[in-house]
Amino acid sequence: MDYKIQLPLQKRKLGRKENFDHLDVCFTRSNRGNNLLTINGKPFTLNRRIKDACYWECVKLRCKYIKCTARVVTKSNQISALRGHHNHP
Repeated sequence: MDYKIQLPLQKRKLGRKENFDHLDVCFTRSNRGNNLLTINGKPFTLNRRIKDACYWECVKLRCKYIKCTARVVTKSNQISALRGHHNHP
């Protein structure tokens, strides 16, 4: 199956009316043992952790030609913000 997630360019914070229950979210480890967050089949790597907030970036951010801008913020293993969009399949 091919999942696509369209994220807006601006930052979205989780509000009272907004939830991300419709997303398929999974926390795993990469082959090298790094933390991975997968949302609808798109993997994110842990960029930094500040207090209880984890900042994730798309694994394709550092690719020479793709440079995907999708990012996620989680707090207590719950998505609190989505930013950017995936520009790759």
